[in-house]
Amino acid sequence: MRAIKFNILLILIILNFSAIAQIKVTSNTFYFGTIINIEKFAGKDYRYSLELKSTETDSLKKIVIQTRQVINKDKMLDANATKDSVKDTLWHQINVSNKINLKAKEMWLYATFEGNGNFFADNLKFEVKTEDGNWKEVPIKNADFEKHDKNPLKGFLTSAKIPDGTTISLQPRTDAVKGKALLIKSTKAAIIWKTNYGSNRRTGKYCNVNGIKIYYEIYGTGEPLLLLHGNGQSIVDFTKQIPTLAKHYQVIAVDSRAQGKSIDNKSNKLSYDIFAADMKVLLDSLHLKKVNILGWSDGGNTALIMAIKYPEYVGKLIVMGANLNPTENAVEKSMLNQLKKDFKMLQLKEDAESMQMARLLLMLSTEPNIKVEDLHKVNSKTLVLAGEKDVIKAEHTKLIASNIPQSELIIFKRETHMIPNENASLFNQTVLDFLNEADVKHP
Repeated sequence: MRAIKFNILLILIILNFSAIAQIKVTSNTFYFGTIINIEKFAGKDYRYSLELKSTETDSLKKIVIQTRQVINKDKMLDANATKDSVKDTLWHQINVSNKINLKAKEMWLYATFEGNGNFFADNLKFEVKTEDGNWKEVPIKNADFEKHDKNPLKGFLTSAKIPDGTTISLQPRTDAVKGKALLIKSTKAAIIWKTNYGSNRRTGKYCNVNGIKIYYEIYGTGEPLLLLHGNGQSIVDFTKQIPTLAKHYQVIAVDSRAQGKSIDNKSNKLSYDIFAADMKVLLDSLHLKKVNILGWSDGGNTALIMAIKYPEYVGKLIVMGANLNPTENAVEKSMLNQLKKDFKMLQLKEDAESMQMARLLLMLSTEPNIKVEDLHKVNSKTLVLAGEKDVIKAEHTKLIASNIPQSELIIFKRETHMIPNENASLFNQTVLDFLNEADVKHP
């Protein structure tokens, strides 16, 4: 889970949430990093340093080191980063320094590399300033990159995939320091433009729903396909689905109430019935009915309610990781326990963001309350999906599928609740096969 959070953070930093239609990305961005516990150093000054050198550089070249302090999984502090890349071919020790927040539990340290060339790194250090004014180093395994020739970054968190044209190895240092250094060699970097899903001024619009502005974006042409995301997510979480699906359908991606750009500052209780009613108003404003719907997690719950209450609005239905009720019969106990802990923690806070998240978690832990017999009312062709390692129990997913008259069930082997992100190609093809009425493969 920590690796997933770390990956997501790097993606968010790269995208930087710029509210423009497209963002410029270097095709071979690669990073490595580590996470250390800093609770016992609360309030002290720190510095993170890394020795760096680059050669054979091009105009795309960029090397940045960054830190991020983390209070808990819902609270991350602003990142601190170096401002400039290494601009010559000499070894430099690059530093990031600041003060450790009194509430911070973890420090995330990482380095990112872009462009073509040979990028060397050595002697990663994290130090805290003691009361006598000296710097004390906090031990980090493999920080000098002297070991593990076959796996130079063993023990570090890294990009999920090594970019094409990039190799990683250990090479002898040729200066007075001697020893080995990490070498990241890249040869196929290029600038690419990516659509900024979730913050696209060119296509983003709002629909007024009972005083709440619901944000949505539309891509592609053809039969409409409504995308409904999970709890605490947004359109951004369908980044790996939208470009593929929009080649075949008119994709309507929505930020559900109180999430993403659909701001809801009210204090009343949220519910999936309200979310479903919101979508009905949105579709009315677009003059659409019989819309295909893909709902993931909470979005799947909303989609089921739409199919039950507003059947004339629902064409084909796909639900991924949905549930009828948040009980131990449906959801893994560890997940339910974590929800309770997170909710109690958020109740102690008074800032607007925490209060809104508390409303979402309260809904997640008390809803939906869909009766099994209500599933018999679903007259849409339905594909019920879940991962073999999903937080939704397999028997519950099978219960949903078996009570929808025209349904098909697929439980993806070895996959989790996050398969739309973790194995997008398999997930997307499964969705398209169902929508196109092809023979859906059972992975």
